[in-house]
Amino acid sequence: MSDVKLPAYDVVEAALKDHGLAVTPSELHGLLSGMICGGMAVDDESWVGPVSDYANEGALLTDGAKAAVRMVFDAASFELGELAKTLFSSTAAELADYEFTVSMLLPADEAELMLRAEALSEWTTNFISGLGLMGLEKSKLSPEVTEAVSVLEEISQLGVDEDEDMSEQAQLFDNVAAYVPECVLTCLVELSQRPGAVEEPTIPGIGQGEKPTLH
Repeated sequence: MSDVKLPAYDVVEAALKDHGLAVTPSELHGLLSGMICGGMAVDDESWVGPVSDYANEGALLTDGAKAAVRMVFDAASFELGELAKTLFSSTAAELADYEFTVSMLLPADEAELMLRAEALSEWTTNFISGLGLMGLEKSKLSPEVTEAVSVLEEISQLGVDEDEDMSEQAQLFDNVAAYVPECVLTCLVELSQRPGAVEEPTIPGIGQGEKPTLH
């Protein structure tokens, strides 16, 4: 797959509305990201059924609706796939110079804080739902993934209080939003199926046999 970049929020929003899909860009990207982290195949159309149920009342997606969803799915699967491949095939020296980032499809930075906070809540809620759709039971998750999901659940409940200082809340939002990718990366590391021939890498700052954890 060639380099695929996440489209702009307003572009996706318009496309989803044009095709009658009852889902926001943040909900869709969060859902797909959770499903991919949970082990969904990215080389077929495994996403079609869940998206139809979630965003189209179970009705079949039209070709246009599929295209609208696919531009989000392709970007999510490419980014997460590349992260997993890098984690599990790179040497410690290579990983030391690698910056791990996970994108979220949220309104632009200049959008109203209330709107961005709502979108972040939608993203995290649906990421967790995506994991659930892949049959991952909470009681069987590793401690690291359990903690990451717990943090995401807490973040999904956060909101903006209009009676408080908005500049302070904007800073708080930025801090919280920056923490979500770490949770996602933890889930990706724990849940991804590594190629059997590739030895587990030594990730900088993490002892052999350990996994990234939240702090």
